[in-house]
Amino acid sequence: MSKIEEIFSVGIDIGTTTTSVVVSKLKIKNVASGFVVPKIEIIDKTVIYRSDVYFTPLIDDTAIDYSGIEKIVRDEYKTAQVNMDEIKTGAVIITGDTARKENAESVLKAISRMAGSFVVATAGPHLEAYIAGLGSGAAAYSAQKHTIVANADVGGGTTNISVFNDGKLIATLCADIGGRLIRFKPWTDRVQGFIRGGEVTASHMGISLNKSKTLLLPEISKIGNILAESLVSILRGKPNDLAKKLTLGELVENIKPKYVMFSGGVGRLVYEEDEVDDIKTVTRFGDLGPALALGLKKAINDEPIKLLKPDETIYATVIGAGVHTTELSGSTIYVSDPEVLPFRDLPAIYLTETEDLTHVTSEIVAKSEKFSGQDTRILPAIVVPKTFGNSFNKIKGLAHAIAAAARKVTQKGPLVIICEDDIGKAFGNLLKNALNKPRPVISIDQLTMKEGDYIDIGRPLYDGGVVPVVIKTLVFSNS
Repeated sequence: MSKIEEIFSVGIDIGTTTTSVVVSKLKIKNVASGFVVPKIEIIDKTVIYRSDVYFTPLIDDTAIDYSGIEKIVRDEYKTAQVNMDEIKTGAVIITGDTARKENAESVLKAISRMAGSFVVATAGPHLEAYIAGLGSGAAAYSAQKHTIVANADVGGGTTNISVFNDGKLIATLCADIGGRLIRFKPWTDRVQGFIRGGEVTASHMGISLNKSKTLLLPEISKIGNILAESLVSILRGKPNDLAKKLTLGELVENIKPKYVMFSGGVGRLVYEEDEVDDIKTVTRFGDLGPALALGLKKAINDEPIKLLKPDETIYATVIGAGVHTTELSGSTIYVSDPEVLPFRDLPAIYLTETEDLTHVTSEIVAKSEKFSGQDTRILPAIVVPKTFGNSFNKIKGLAHAIAAAARKVTQKGPLVIICEDDIGKAFGNLLKNALNKPRPVISIDQLTMKEGDYIDIGRPLYDGGVVPVVIKTLVFSNS
C-alpha cells in the first residue's frame, strides 16, 4: 500500500478592508498501482485553522503596514501551533484596492518569503475572482449540477466575479464596487474618506463628495441600491452605464448564469442583513457594506438568477489561496540539484512547434533577452508543447536545440523545462547530457502554461517524486 505524506499549506489574504490567515493539511499519495509509472496526487485537503478577521493594517491611504501584516501572520502561526518551517506550500494574495498601494508588490513578496518555505505571491483581480470561486464552492456546485454558476466576491474595494460552467471557469469580471468605496465615522453619517469607485458613483448621482461631508440615510441607501443594480447588470450580461464606468478590464456580455453566490465581507451580509431604518446601524462598520448588501438582496430577487448560499463567504478567497492554488507536477520529473529550489515568479516562454530546430534555438535566445534585466541568473521557464511529439529522436533534437540556446544567452544559471507531455525525466536527462558545461536542470511535466504566465516551483516532495507548483499571472494595478 502506498504511503500517505502530509504537508501544511497556508493561505493569507490581504484585502482592502480585512486580512485573514488559514492553515490547511494536504495529503499526498501515489494513486497508481505498483506496476505502472507513479501518479502522485493530492488526495485530501482539510482546513485545520482559521484566524480571526483583522482590519488590514495601513500606514496611510497609499501604503500597507508591513510590520502590522507580519505580526498578524506570526501571531496566528503561534496560535495555530505551526512553525514556519512546517509550511511547505500555500499562497499570499493581495486583493482589491490594497493591490494598488505604492508598496503592494514589495510587501507581498516579503510576506511570502517569511511565511514558509514555498508560500507564493499572487495578485490580480482575475486570479482573485477565480480563487474566490473555488473557495466559495461555486466551481464545485457547477460541476456537481452541470450548470452555470457565478460567484461574486464583494469586498471593500472591488467585486470579482467568476463564472463556471460544468465546473470549468468560463469568465472573470472585475469592478470597483465594494463596501469601502465611501468610509464613514462608524455609527454616524459623516464621510471620512473615499476611493475612486465611490467618487465615480457619487458623481454619477450628482453628489459632491468631500471629507467631513454628511450623507443622509436615504442618500446612503440610494448609493447602495445603485451600486447593487450595477453589479447585477454585470451578472445579467447587460452592464448599465455606471457598471461600464466601474468595470476593470473587459466586460463579458451575454453571460447568463442560472445561479449566483455572494462571498467576501459584503457578500456575507447579503445572507445576514435585514432592512434597517436608522443611520447608526447602516454605518456601524464605517462604510457602505450594509447598504450595498441590502441593495444586492433586493436587486437579485427581481432577477431570474437564483441566489445560492456559498460554503464560505468572508473566508472564500483565503481558503481558495491556501487550499486550491497548489498543484503537483507529473511524477516523471528530473531535478539534477534540489538545492537550487524553490524558484519564484519565473516567467514562461512558450516554444512554437516547428521542424526547424535552429528556429527553436533562435526563438529562445530572442525571447530570453526580454527578461534579461529581471534576473540575470535564470532563464525563463521553457514550455515544450505536446505538439512537438514524444519520439526519442524528436526530444533528443529539441534538447540539443535548447542546449545550443543556453550557450548563447547571458543567463547562466539553472535551466527549467516545462513539458506538457509525460516526458520530464527523459527530457531532463537528454538536456543534461547535451550541455557542454554543467548547470542545474529542472525538467517537470504534465503541466500546461501559456506565454506570459509565471510559475513557482517548490522543493521535491514524496521522496523526490513530484514538485509543488503554482501557475499564475502577476498583476499589480496602480490605476
